[in-house]
Amino acid sequence: MLDQIHWLAAVTVLGVLEQAYFFLQVIYARRLFGISPPKISGPPEFERIFRAQVNSSEYFPIFLALLWQAGLFFHQG
Repeated sequence: MLDQIHWLAAVTVLGVLEQAYFFLQVIYARRLFGISPPKISGPPEFERIFRAQVNSSEYFPIFLALLWQAGLFFHQG
């Protein structure tokens, strides 16, 4: 299995890139709607984008832990 661990690392990197994309979407939405941090309320469009990013980042550590545990302990090799 350790010779194929690069697949787990690749999925981890893709997950981090997805998180970065969500963070950028919130930055763009803040600029579009004129909402400066730390304010988190505004038009419904902004709040949907913000909540999607927050929900995603809340569950990302769980995703990483389960990904690596499943990949290391329940592989088919």
